[in-house]
Amino acid sequence: MMKRRILNERLAAIVASIRHGEMLFIADSGSGTCQKALYPLDPDVEYLDVEVVTGSPRFEDIVRTLAEAGDFEGAIIAEDMPDQNPADYGVLVELFGKEKVREINYAPDYYDLRNRCKAVVQTGDVGIHAQAVLI
Repeated sequence: MMKRRILNERLAAIVASIRHGEMLFIADSGSGTCQKALYPLDPDVEYLDVEVVTGSPRFEDIVRTLAEAGDFEGAIIAEDMPDQNPADYGVLVELFGKEKVREINYAPDYYDLRNRCKAVVQTGDVGIHAQAVLI
């Protein structure tokens, strides 16, 4: 099987610049990132929209590629993900191991953590809780 590579120039640069302990938020298409959202994205966090069409790219596509191409050691998810999106939760467990997938309170804690990330990468995924913070 061919190794996955990051073809998006800006995403490749972001991943290459991430250092130990820094985080990258992978967002689904419904993640509120505008200034009028209930929990607006901090303007100091870089925003990269990689959406192409509804449902593409999927959360799994981006996370698998980043896990293979980058040096990520774990993930942080909203506490509701295992029950509401078991398929994508399973992908994270497969990639990082269950002990390295940590859960936190969704609102406001998850949004506070998102605002501490180096960047937000918004996918076209329309799944419930199809999002994670990669460390």
